[in-house]
Amino acid sequence: MSTTPSDRSNRLAHAFLLAFAAALPHSISVAQITATLAALVWVIGLVAGRRRPERTPLDLPILLFVAASILAALFSLEPRISLAKLAGTVLILIAPVTAGILRTRRQVWQLVAVLLASAALSAGLVVWEKIVGRGVDIVAVAPGSPFERAGVKPRDVILACDGKPIEGPAHFDRLLAEHDPEKPLTCQALRTGVKLYQFTVPADDLGAGSSPDTWGYRVKTGRGIRARGTYSHFVTYAEVMLQLAALALGLWLAYPRKRAPAAALLLALALLLVAALAATFTRASWAALALAALAMISVKVGRRARLALLVAAPLVALGLNTLLVEWRGVGFYNRADKSIQYRELMWADGLRLIREHPLLGVGMDTILLRWRELGLRAYEEMRLHSHFHSTPIQLGVERGLVGLVAWLLLIVVYVRLLVRRVKQPAADDWRAHGLVLGLFGAATGFLASSLVHYNFGDSEVAMLLWLLAGTALALDRLSLGEARGE
Repeated sequence: MSTTPSDRSNRLAHAFLLAFAAALPHSISVAQITATLAALVWVIGLVAGRRRPERTPLDLPILLFVAASILAALFSLEPRISLAKLAGTVLILIAPVTAGILRTRRQVWQLVAVLLASAALSAGLVVWEKIVGRGVDIVAVAPGSPFERAGVKPRDVILACDGKPIEGPAHFDRLLAEHDPEKPLTCQALRTGVKLYQFTVPADDLGAGSSPDTWGYRVKTGRGIRARGTYSHFVTYAEVMLQLAALALGLWLAYPRKRAPAAALLLALALLLVAALAATFTRASWAALALAALAMISVKVGRRARLALLVAAPLVALGLNTLLVEWRGVGFYNRADKSIQYRELMWADGLRLIREHPLLGVGMDTILLRWRELGLRAYEEMRLHSHFHSTPIQLGVERGLVGLVAWLLLIVVYVRLLVRRVKQPAADDWRAHGLVLGLFGAATGFLASSLVHYNFGDSEVAMLLWLLAGTALALDRLSLGEARGE
């Protein structure tokens, strides 16, 4: 059977799209390169075949959001910086490109399989590191002990001492016992699972003894590091795992025979991704996944079961809060937590800036240069120059109400599409129903977390969001075509 140039270009574009899906849970640079190649080949195929891209329900909302972003950059307080940030907005085009490349259900399933398999590899490595541990977690330090005087605190993770990586509690004990007491001890450690610091115990503090009791410490296998996979930040990894775990959970919920080996495999995959998310100790992502799971389950059950879910929700929240306190030392909300204090200051100033610059905002990344002029108290008081930790507030500040409304329109249209599809009977195709259910859960989780995270600002998270949106658009088009007998 002969193939046309259009068919060949589609196959090549689909191959690059699969490579993009495989790279996304691991490497942003490889993901960006393969996504660009997929888009270029797709466009070349359209031009060569003299075809127009098929329209999707998100075309107009995407156009409006891009236009609003361009206007916000042009009228920014710092146009040069804001115009450069438009490159991130271009990632939204992944959605229509993906929808255009996926012409058959087979291509859709291949994409989902590659994406979840690659995510499972990343999650497996993270979970394995948690099992074997890394370094040692400080359980306690005695008052007046050498470690206490050096500034070491409970829940710190000591990674290396005297340039030697610590392999566990026994190795740590042996390393200290063998240390020359006439020389200072220098160690590298983490605080709150992320902040790297170095401390030194002077030789004068070492004393004659070398046992743990003499040193005044208690340790356990190091599992306190917040997992981030191969990404640069644990929140980015958590937000990616959140969407992918919801996707896998949706497929499992839709599988008709829960005792079948395939159902067990899907459940194991979902639990593996959930475990990787749990290893990040990211509370908003935890809560968002729980909400996504409840939303998906509510679609599959009747009214009485939904009422039971409402009763169970507070118990789930309480259980998750207990785990957070145990593993991270802080629950979902604690006014003494510096990150909570930072968020509240940024949210208050963000809402004020939206009132002061309502139309097009101040421009992307302008706050990093004009923070004194704009009166960002958190920058001054807490010496941390970051974002507003909320996607709606960040968009409102940087792109004004015009950009925020365009974003909300885009989200509403996308969620309505998913709700319309997820309410349709599963019929005989559990995969299509499960995929839509998982996409609905992923979108729900992303949106819930976006209230307290600027997850739209992470390229990896945004690329996954638009890849899944493009998959939803392709499945919607294929379903409509089949209904019309095409």
